[in-house]
Amino acid sequence: MRGMGDTTAYLRRGIREIICLALFFFTFLACEYLFDVRMAEFVSPNEVVIYESLVIGASVIGFFVRPILYYRRPHAIDATSDVTGVLLVAALLLLIMAVQVEVVIAGGLVACCALGYCGSTAYANFARRFARTPCLARAAALSYAMGVLVQVLNHMVMPAGIP
Repeated sequence: MRGMGDTTAYLRRGIREIICLALFFFTFLACEYLFDVRMAEFVSPNEVVIYESLVIGASVIGFFVRPILYYRRPHAIDATSDVTGVLLVAALLLLIMAVQVEVVIAGGLVACCALGYCGSTAYANFARRFARTPCLARAAALSYAMGVLVQVLNHMVMPAGIP
């Protein structure tokens, strides 16, 4: 029987993967929230839900593109990751500065697609690290809890104007 020290050692060795997955959760939730807030400026709340579903669905595309590239074109994965990062930053800026509903939708689609790609990377690294350990569920729960906690703290700090 394994003791608590073994689990702690597994988690400590995989802290980078845990933090990366937590940052993905936080970033994805923040992007979704930003999209909702921006869309609410242009359309009714009932329509925001429809557009949010569309944009979140776009993240699935990015989620599946990465493994396809990883296995079919492994030499292009670094360049694709760089382009995805630039696209994500550009899409977030577009989403923030947009003055037309079409631009907000386009920014949300590109941002969530790029975040899907990033999430696929985070999940793959996490799965590789914890696949043969007894603490896969604990590590996943810790990542999700950390991501949501940072999101809650972010929501508490933002209205105060601290950032």
